[in-house]
Amino acid sequence: MSEERKVPGRQARRRRSALGALSGVLAGYASLAAAELVSAAVRPEAGPVVAVGGAAIDRTPAPVKDWAIRTFGTQDKLVLQLGILLVLVLIALALGVFAAHHRRVGAAGVSLFGVVGAFAATERPDSTGFVDALPSLVGAVAGAGLLYVLAGAVREAPERSAVAGQEPVNAEASAEPVNAEAGAARTPAPRTAVHLPVTAATARGTARPEGGRNPAERQQTDVGQQTDRAEQADEPERTERTDENAQAQEDTRPDGEQLPNQRPNQGLNQGLNKRPNQRPNQRPNQGLNQGLNKRPNQPPNQPLNQRLSRRLNRWTGGSPRRRFLTLAAGSAVAATAAGALGRSLNGSRGAGAIASRARIVLPAPVSHAPPVPRAARLAVKGISPFLTPGKDLYRVDTALVVPKIDAGQWRLRIHGKGVTRPVTLSFDDLLRRDLIERHITLTCVSNEVGGPYTGNIRWLGVRLADLLAECGVRPPSKGGPADQLVARSVDGMTLGSPVEDVMDGRDALLAIGMNGEPLTFDHGFPVRMVVPGLYGYVSACKWLQELELTTFEDFDPYWVRRDWARRAPIKTASRIDTPKPLARLEPGPVTIAGVAWAQRRGIERVEVRIDDGPWQDARLAAEDTRDTWRQWSLSWQAVPGNHSLTVRATDGTGQVQTSRRAKTVPDGASGHHSVVITVD
Repeated sequence: MSEERKVPGRQARRRRSALGALSGVLAGYASLAAAELVSAAVRPEAGPVVAVGGAAIDRTPAPVKDWAIRTFGTQDKLVLQLGILLVLVLIALALGVFAAHHRRVGAAGVSLFGVVGAFAATERPDSTGFVDALPSLVGAVAGAGLLYVLAGAVREAPERSAVAGQEPVNAEASAEPVNAEAGAARTPAPRTAVHLPVTAATARGTARPEGGRNPAERQQTDVGQQTDRAEQADEPERTERTDENAQAQEDTRPDGEQLPNQRPNQGLNQGLNKRPNQRPNQRPNQGLNQGLNKRPNQPPNQPLNQRLSRRLNRWTGGSPRRRFLTLAAGSAVAATAAGALGRSLNGSRGAGAIASRARIVLPAPVSHAPPVPRAARLAVKGISPFLTPGKDLYRVDTALVVPKIDAGQWRLRIHGKGVTRPVTLSFDDLLRRDLIERHITLTCVSNEVGGPYTGNIRWLGVRLADLLAECGVRPPSKGGPADQLVARSVDGMTLGSPVEDVMDGRDALLAIGMNGEPLTFDHGFPVRMVVPGLYGYVSACKWLQELELTTFEDFDPYWVRRDWARRAPIKTASRIDTPKPLARLEPGPVTIAGVAWAQRRGIERVEVRIDDGPWQDARLAAEDTRDTWRQWSLSWQAVPGNHSLTVRATDGTGQVQTSRRAKTVPDGASGHHSVVITVD
């Protein structure tokens, strides 16, 4: 093949691959949209992106998960979902390109990813069974079917637009018969008609009269044109005759007698092919073809998929390119509508929960939080406020979809070892109990030295120790058989708290309110746990629905199975809030300030060091309780240059905060917090 013919072929393949990639993206989009719509009838957590994202979180090693939280903060879930979508787009592009050449295999690839999503949905801890697989399976069927159809249109469009750099062959031009005298010297033009095998006997023709074609040639041309028009959109181009047939035409006499150079059995074939109704020079079986081809739109022996393809071509205007554009645009519009409807329905599923929260009126506590001392709040710009606004409280959990639970339908079950009186409580049952209000600083174990994942909140709730005692539970120190309290969330999360810590007199709560309002959905509405002195991963279960008394030997909660410690008391820590790292300051007086915490022990002292100088005592704000952080500040006369500021705290037991650096895994970070600044 010449270079001129190779280049257009490569261009056609590139066009096919590009259109195939677009088809893959559209199929993936339609698959996710269909899954979103079906998930509205099942539950939002069953959607493939959420299910696969949850499975990815469950299987992510603790150091990687800790890096993600440290790097992306509370946006880690959004980043994860965007990452999943990016991977799906890349896979869809690859499957689309592959489907442009092997569309059945490409469609099967889409189906395979649907199976993966279904498996992930049914394997989640909060799975409700096979019904959770429906969104992924329906989405896979929709995506695979659309990719199959689009890939079929893609395979036609480039080939019909250009074959070796030429326009499609015109049926009438290709129907010109071969002149008997010149047939042996040249190859006739290609045509798209489909003919049964031609024998030497029936390939015979007579010389065309000078005034035009004879009747037999006109009949042959008309039949070829009729077949061309019927099959031009679906059948590959074929050659009307070969030079060998043309030579055989000259070697055969009208009466069927074999000439000296005639091939063996050619005379016999010629005799067998003579039929009473067969015209002179008519091809073998041409009469049969002519009879079958009386229906122009139904060529003989055409496969079913080609007939359907031709009908779809007529419906979309006949052009393969127009057919592809119509299918692509239609599928995009339909997928967008389905996805928008599904998202709207999923959003409305939480309407009952939102309404139930709006109706809640929190009762007055029987025990108010002690008034915050006036001196507990320092008037320093840039320091963390004593009470953290609810909107600013950190959120670290594994829920890609925040559960929205109707408080009227919520139930809490308490059972297990040592529980002599199992109970199931409603939200109204908790509202009727004696409620207490306490200021408690909450800290996440993923908080790096100087990190933001800590906050001080005024909590309202039921004392957990009293509730457990009513169920007959005794701590291990008093002969109780259970040493672990396992809390289960509606999303399947499990956290394990030491029973001894929960019942040792600290203000462990089943919290229903924060800062004077019902809990927000992000922070565990309608009920969550709060236990002072323990990192959140062993004590602060959100969206609580079950409490089980068991032992550390019998059950490993979610995070313990991922290499975190079973028992996790909060370490003494301190943080510089102002000035910020890499700040540029003017020479003169500068206030260095921040917070320090050591829940259950309290803070007795905070010291600051400038560069490599001596430790200087900071001014401590008044203590609220030993379960809350304390603000501190230090006045410094800044001089030009680059400076390092470091802080350390001493807790109520006299233990000085360690300088040894430790990562968050397995039981929390440690070390001194430092910031580097520049004084101009």
